[in-house]
Amino acid sequence: MAQGTWGDGTKFKQEVTFSYALDNSLVIAKSLGFTNKEQTKYGPRNHGIRKYDAASQSLVFWEFDAFDGVTTGKIWFEGKNHYYQYVYGEQAITDGWEYVDDDTYNFRVGSFEDGKWNQIYLETQFIAIKQAYNFHYDHYSFLVKDLAKTGDFYKNVLQLEEIPHPSDTTNFKWFKLNGNSQLHLIRKDTVPMVHSKSMHLCLATTQLDELIDTLKMNNIPFSDWEGNANGVTLRADGVRQIYIQDPENNWVEINTAAHN
Repeated sequence: MAQGTWGDGTKFKQEVTFSYALDNSLVIAKSLGFTNKEQTKYGPRNHGIRKYDAASQSLVFWEFDAFDGVTTGKIWFEGKNHYYQYVYGEQAITDGWEYVDDDTYNFRVGSFEDGKWNQIYLETQFIAIKQAYNFHYDHYSFLVKDLAKTGDFYKNVLQLEEIPHPSDTTNFKWFKLNGNSQLHLIRKDTVPMVHSKSMHLCLATTQLDELIDTLKMNNIPFSDWEGNANGVTLRADGVRQIYIQDPENNWVEINTAAHN
């Protein structure tokens, strides 16, 4: 993330995330920034692609912005510093990312030639934002009375992989989700339970339609968020979602959100 002020006095604020795609042949850059000229709205502003171009034997980039603009140019490296050069209006502009440490880059925008800055329009620092404790999602727990019946639902209907509890197989059933995340079922006979739809486990899949067929074959009802039987909610971001209940009436959302 970086904040600063342009030479004309307007504000600069930007957050950039990088990821790989297509077997690491592309670098995808997504940026948050101001999305209107008044600089009162902040959100997704740029979507960029970086790629090695075999024909020119150079790195090239395309940057699509929220104002329907497209910027293209070349990239080069000097040690751990890297520079993006492109044409803005009729002028050659360079964005320079100059290495300070693994979490910090000095960022400059201006006219850069022969290894030196002739004019600088913006100067700030990008600093990596890190979680203070580097948390990872570990598990979600449900309290149940009939451990065997509810465990069979998650194992046989949703086809989660059951994994052994380290010490107590009588009162616990553990299931592995993607990666190291887990679902824990805990048998309790005396704890009062309230089942609110707003409190739910959420699972994501790319095979929602196939899962819906499985639910229908097993006569397991599902609904959309409003409660319409056999309904599928379409979120504003394009994600489809359904809701089901396990044998203990715990709510489970299943959706099509993308995960890396």
